[in-house]
Amino acid sequence: MTAAVRGAAVIGDSVFITSRFNTPEGKMRLGEFDVHTGETRAIEDLAIASNGGQKLAADGRYVYIGPAGSAYVHRYDPATKELVAWARAGGATTWYYDMVVHGEHLYIGTYPDCTVRRVRLADAAVETYGRISTSRYATAVAVDDEYVYGGSAAPGTLLAWPRAGGAATNLTAHLSASPVGILDMAVSDGVLYVASGRQLISFHRDGYGRVVREIPAEDRYVDQVTVSGDGRVYALCRLTTNLYEVTADALVKVGQPLTNVENQLLAPLPDGALLGVSGLGHVWKARPDGAAAVWQTASRGFGYPETIQSMLRHTRNTVWVGGHYAMTVHRPEAGSSERFDINGEVKAMAEGRAGTVYAGLYPSAQIVAIDPDSFEITPLGLIGGNQLRTKRIVHDRERNQLIVATSPQTTRHNGALTFVDLADNRFDTHLEYLPDQSVMDVVVQGSTAYLVGDTYGEATSGPIRAVAQVAAVDVVTRQLLWREEIKPDWQSYESVYVVGNLLYAMGRRPRGAWFAYDLHTRTIVMEGDLGGYGQVNGVDGRVFSWVHWTNDICELPTVPGGTVTTWYDNVPRGWYNNPAFHFTPDGRSTWGMSGMDLARFPLPKK
Repeated sequence: MTAAVRGAAVIGDSVFITSRFNTPEGKMRLGEFDVHTGETRAIEDLAIASNGGQKLAADGRYVYIGPAGSAYVHRYDPATKELVAWARAGGATTWYYDMVVHGEHLYIGTYPDCTVRRVRLADAAVETYGRISTSRYATAVAVDDEYVYGGSAAPGTLLAWPRAGGAATNLTAHLSASPVGILDMAVSDGVLYVASGRQLISFHRDGYGRVVREIPAEDRYVDQVTVSGDGRVYALCRLTTNLYEVTADALVKVGQPLTNVENQLLAPLPDGALLGVSGLGHVWKARPDGAAAVWQTASRGFGYPETIQSMLRHTRNTVWVGGHYAMTVHRPEAGSSERFDINGEVKAMAEGRAGTVYAGLYPSAQIVAIDPDSFEITPLGLIGGNQLRTKRIVHDRERNQLIVATSPQTTRHNGALTFVDLADNRFDTHLEYLPDQSVMDVVVQGSTAYLVGDTYGEATSGPIRAVAQVAAVDVVTRQLLWREEIKPDWQSYESVYVVGNLLYAMGRRPRGAWFAYDLHTRTIVMEGDLGGYGQVNGVDGRVFSWVHWTNDICELPTVPGGTVTTWYDNVPRGWYNNPAFHFTPDGRSTWGMSGMDLARFPLPKK
């Protein structure tokens, strides 16, 4: 169960939140809570065709809903419960990354066109200001009486348009280089406050009075900026949830309402307090330099089942399931489960010595260790090299090190393979093994790691290099052994597995293609098409695939001339990322997802 939230907005003494994901019935969940007590006022499941909630705004009467994947901004009336598809502001794949009501208009920034528009509240008429940058994400919008400001993800670009329309002025020169671009911004008395990477920068439109405030080392980024009724500016940080007042030349800490979350809302209240909403579904109220009252909406009727991020079969007869800022540990034999918060989406897990569980978190690129008994979480560190998404973690038991495959931050191509020495938690990150490619997967056999690449990197407009590669690395010396373009027409690998002298690879581009490569003769000895991509893995000399699109679990041949056997056809999808195998100790079954249910799949012998 999750209470993952993306959208949040305030009307009077009510805060409204929308679910990051849809419920199993395909509805977007909207919750209304009292800002002073956290009391639940309403839980509504809305019939909005989308991938879930993305952004909210409010004008004092209506809640405006920008879904994840919808041509329409929707309007919800809390008094009557009426929901309408209000304004067509994009295409079917549009995500609404920022929404701000100012005067008679709703201003929006959208993905994938990185465009700023406004919608007239009176009649839903839509006007377009323009595209911000080559990024696909218009992440931040701010408005004052004269100008509309639009900020993008990397490459971070800041434009200002006259509110009435006209040519844009480029203000990007007043920023600093940022690996993530602009996460949020606000404007007050003609001064822009921009959360740009590791800095909070303020300046007038002409650059006058520019002040750069470095974000403290313990914080990741500022992801929320707001202006209170008395003109004070506040900033909230991702991961630490440190709350700062933005003074003339510094960030002055005034509180820490939570720890280890991303933030979806920071809003001033009329009584001088600040209201916050976390990505995990916390609602909190605090006064600067005062204690915070925190409520978890997951236990107040807002919690809903989610598609999972990752899974791990643990040697203690438990199954660990990673979700969005939450982890659930199931004991199938006992029929019991325990749930605890964790500070990110758990993209990959591995079990180490003494049963310790190691997890790779998104979007922080943080690796943490979790005690299998107490569930105490210990951060080990952040993967460097501008990495974003953990793809696979392997525990090299003989050398007691983690081997971690990652893809890079948005718009970048260079993924990494990172070695984490668990004796001292030193991180050794290598970007050179697969140049200009995400490292999509890694498998270790003996003292050799085999890794595969994706030339498209992370959310780029296209590849730098033409052909994806396979590489082998010595995990003792950490030296590259070889690198090869095995398939000259493949741009993206998805998964890799090695059994004996055969390396099995699954493609993303072309989707669903696979081959078995003889590591001794360096030739392809088998190949085929599975109709989709996912994971290839194996147990006891057998090789299996589980793919999206067809949602089939198949067994691949291990000798030339063999055939593919489908064991499960069209399994209901319950994975947010690729489906994955988690074999039982006897190798006769795998744990996985059947829709929203944890399930065990027997694997008969041929």
